[in-house]
Amino acid sequence: MTKLFFLSMLILLPATAQASQPGPIERVDVLFAARDNGDNLKQATSMMEQLTAREPSNYEAWWRLARLKYYLADREKEQSKKSKLLQAGVEAAKKAVALDDKRVEAHFWFAANEGEYADLKGALQSLNLVKTIRKEFEAALAINPAYENGAIYSALGQIDLNLPRLLGGNERRGIERLEEGLKVGPNNAELKVTLAEVYGKKGRKDEARKLLESVISGNDPARSPAEMEELKAKARALLDKSK
Repeated sequence: MTKLFFLSMLILLPATAQASQPGPIERVDVLFAARDNGDNLKQATSMMEQLTAREPSNYEAWWRLARLKYYLADREKEQSKKSKLLQAGVEAAKKAVALDDKRVEAHFWFAANEGEYADLKGALQSLNLVKTIRKEFEAALAINPAYENGAIYSALGQIDLNLPRLLGGNERRGIERLEEGLKVGPNNAELKVTLAEVYGKKGRKDEARKLLESVISGNDPARSPAEMEELKAKARALLDKSK
């Protein structure tokens, strides 16, 4: 009986070992978490490109590919390559939206990629994109306001602050969006820096200083170590400038 039991365990062992191996989605999430190493981003992107080619109806793969393209574009210095990466990110996010428009990730990364692409093109050439960008961020907000630690509020707030009133901008609403985002994502360092800059321009120096000091002394779990250090450096520079 003991021999038979041992034999059956040997037969089951390969299947059990295979089942415990992480799949491509899990491996990509690990690589993304270690994105300060640019090679990890490239490897993760390649894996998601292969997975979407094999499984064109895989929502999880498409939105992650859109996110990866966004981060690759952020690190790219050459404008033409950056533009292509952002366009590829938009297309990947569109595929994800088409597969499931009730999920927040696809709408968010659609808007994020399109927003960066609009910035790259310049204000006059990208006015026709603003409506789509706002629409997709609003869709993400309606599904899950807390997604990406309040980043949706930050994005919508910056749209209102940067657009002229004639084109739909609204300073008061923009500030309110940022403040609402801080309630949802109290550790969002980028949002704090953005709001501190706005407060500084409005003469609200003490509020701005508190936000910047909290960035310098705190941590944003959604940020990688390099991203966090960059935000801390920006906060220090803004503090020094305000003295």
